Amino acid sequence: MISGHDVFMNGTKIKNLFAGALTLLYMALLVIFVKDVGAAAVKSLRVCFEIMVPSLYAFMIVSDFVVSAKLYAVLGRPFGLVSRYLFRIPPEYFSVFLISSIGGYPVGARLLSELRESGGIDPETAEDMLSYCYLAGPAFICGTAGINLFSSLKAGLIIFAAILTANLMIAAVIGLGREIPPKSRSDVKPEFSADKLIASVYGGAKGMLSICAVIVFFSSIICILERTGIAAYCAGVVCRFADMRFSDALAAVRSVIEISNISGLTKGDKSLIPLTASLLSFGGLCVIMQVNGFIRGKLSAKRFYFFRISATIISYFACKLYIVIFDLQSLPTAAHSEIAVRQNSPIPTIFLLIMTILLLSNIYMEKKKKV
Repeated sequence: MISGHDVFMNGTKIKNLFAGALTLLYMALLVIFVKDVGAAAVKSLRVCFEIMVPSLYAFMIVSDFVVSAKLYAVLGRPFGLVSRYLFRIPPEYFSVFLISSIGGYPVGARLLSELRESGGIDPETAEDMLSYCYLAGPAFICGTAGINLFSSLKAGLIIFAAILTANLMIAAVIGLGREIPPKSRSDVKPEFSADKLIASVYGGAKGMLSICAVIVFFSSIICILERTGIAAYCAGVVCRFADMRFSDALAAVRSVIEISNISGLTKGDKSLIPLTASLLSFGGLCVIMQVNGFIRGKLSAKRFYFFRISATIISYFACKLYIVIFDLQSLPTAAHSEIAVRQNSPIPTIFLLIMTILLLSNIYMEKKKKV
């Protein structure tokens, strides 16, 4: 008679064998398509230098400092009524939602994981908040989607509003199952110091480098899927179920893996705005892996997965509604050249260089202390 333990062990062995075989296949394909993978890695590094580092690095530092200096205790208090009666969370936690909505995708996960590690939040509340503290941020959405794709700042704002609406709805639904918290917690006091600020700079650098590393890794995945024809096949399947161009379907498939690929959608086609909102609400597997990297061992992501799928659907229909309400077709367009990032600008590279030096010096100091 086969016991449950034997079934579990056999299942684990099969899973390990499958993972091993998949890893070997990936390594072989890296060798076969080495030139294409290298070009994809260079392209993804440009995305990191020109978009991710300038838009995210400062917020990664701020998010670290907000937790270490306990600034979250005061930043959310002006929104006490909203946090207590809509979100049903203590006012001091509302600052996490505010910063994550402005800073970008992984900032919310980073804040919540740091709060959980320091004992500033219970795991259930943190896991609930993870479901809606997830947004690309207005700078990224308005620049990458609004201006670059649709030549309209208003289009970017509508996309941002649609995703924010989905997050607010999810927060309200989750809040229904929670009791109304007290007005404030007087035992949490801000603690400012230069040491905490410097440590936050190091922490931000480490977090930013990990994000860039994941983006480069996923660029190789997308390259292999394209070279093997898998991406084109998936795009063909999408075209059968949706009335859209093959190029847009292919860009959507790429975006599901790594969100910066939304730039591949047909520029100026405003019928793609709801799809763009939906893709940005999901964020892509690359961002989801980054979130998992920040919360690993601290929080469960089960609720996060469920509610992000829900947010993807809500964002699509909310965006369609806002397009009608604000009559987007009649809105003036913005000049693409005024907002676009200069390809040869050295500033992003300088940011990354400074960030790398700070991180390496921090690692050196830690090793010196141990010695």
